[in-house]
Amino acid sequence: MSLALQSLVALTLLVSGVVATLPLLLAGNGARPDPGAPAADLAALRVVESPGDRWYLRGEPIPRRSLETLLRSSNPQRLVEYLPSSSLAIARVSASLRWLRRINPGGAVIALPPVAQAAAPPPLQPPALPGTDPRGDRRPAAEPSRSLSPLPR
Repeated sequence: MSLALQSLVALTLLVSGVVATLPLLLAGNGARPDPGAPAADLAALRVVESPGDRWYLRGEPIPRRSLETLLRSSNPQRLVEYLPSSSLAIARVSASLRWLRRINPGGAVIALPPVAQAAAPPPLQPPALPGTDPRGDRRPAAEPSRSLSPLPR
């Protein structure tokens, strides 16, 4: 193998490696958790509020006072994901989100519920060719209705 061919292969491998790692390098600029903290301690807490001042943490009911005590003493880097009931008034949701942000050192955001993916739209059909049925058959198109013809004068 000649020197020029070896250089070309090496350059190709180098460029391919850089291009393959580029998405990882661009996505890796977010905030990094404290390496000393356990991963389970940094996981976001999902908090749900339902009407009647009922709160749920990890699917279990929890009194508001207990939730407040837990959040005040939690890891300062832990985020709270707040999922309000759809039957709550917007003023109530706003007040609860402010309250969660005030008591949780790691902050709070509104969590969006998981959304089922919509079915893909049907594929586009090419326009019908003249002299064919709109379904694409090679049969002659139906004659236009006489009721669509212009009125006699």
